Amino acid sequence: MRRALIGSMAWAALAAPAAWANDTQASTTLGGLIFEQNDQISMDSEDLYLSLDKVRVRYTYTNHGTRPVTLLVAFPLPDVPIEGTDPEWVESSYPDWDTIDMKTLVDGKPVGLMRIDIAKLNGKDIDKRLKELGWPVVHWADPGFAARLNALSADDKSELLGEGLITTEYAPEGEVRPAWTVSTSFVRTQTFPPGVPITVEHSYVPMQGGTVGSGLGRDAREANGGRLDPESEYITKYCVDDAFLRGYDRKRYLPTGAESELVFPLEQWVGYALRPGANWKGPIKRFRLTVDKGEPERLVSLCMDGIRKVSPTRFEVIKTDYEPTSDIDLLFVTFAPLEGGQ
Repeated sequence: MRRALIGSMAWAALAAPAAWANDTQASTTLGGLIFEQNDQISMDSEDLYLSLDKVRVRYTYTNHGTRPVTLLVAFPLPDVPIEGTDPEWVESSYPDWDTIDMKTLVDGKPVGLMRIDIAKLNGKDIDKRLKELGWPVVHWADPGFAARLNALSADDKSELLGEGLITTEYAPEGEVRPAWTVSTSFVRTQTFPPGVPITVEHSYVPMQGGTVGSGLGRDAREANGGRLDPESEYITKYCVDDAFLRGYDRKRYLPTGAESELVFPLEQWVGYALRPGANWKGPIKRFRLTVDKGEPERLVSLCMDGIRKVSPTRFEVIKTDYEPTSDIDLLFVTFAPLEGGQ
């Protein structure tokens, strides 16, 4: 099934990864960033709002030491896979981080951020090797790189294939493509005064992954006795339950059991890397998550216990002394009118 990026204002034709992250302490090495545990500064609260159009998060921290502490604080983004989100390797299937409109406030005042991009091959930093070759880390941002790569001699390609730097996987027949992933983080230095809580706020436009169509339909469930495959991401990643499927069926099918010809399901995904919030001293003392699906008729599913509906479009969960062990992945299903539909 061909995938597509769903823009915040209109349907578009391509896709991008869609996960974001909690603040976490980092250190720099010759290889880039290392995320560290901090045993002096606590995250007293986290108020997180997730929707298709906006992500907002507000943290409160306290330094429990007797002296100011200055740290490099990182906001890691998801690793970008080698294929982007389009198996045909079109450049626009990769994210453009400049479009997310990220803003950060510390105690209500704007602060600047620096972006760090790190190339990885099987989890190992390969920035040095790419520099030797004169290759860009963020290869999709170089419009001529694909052509230069495929213009290499057969011997050069063979050597680079053996090294693992390029691959024929996901590439058009007869071509090669980069085989590394890219890890991106926004970083800043932050001073935490002793005993004085500080507030940090981030807001940005999420880049959404999506697909035209859905694997949630009855035809996909028939092979498993009318239920979703328990090993599918619908279950393991998004915790789709029977109530969600009943809502899906009401919108997708007519009373006769036939598919409605008036609407078509569109899936969208937004993720948030919550686990970095466990890198501070102790648990998150108060955690609040608000999920806004935007439209009453839109469906949303995620793996989070204790969540409750608080309005026609909003869901909320509040936890105390919370230690996140997994990230948040949201599945939205919108039923878009087909041409001629109402």
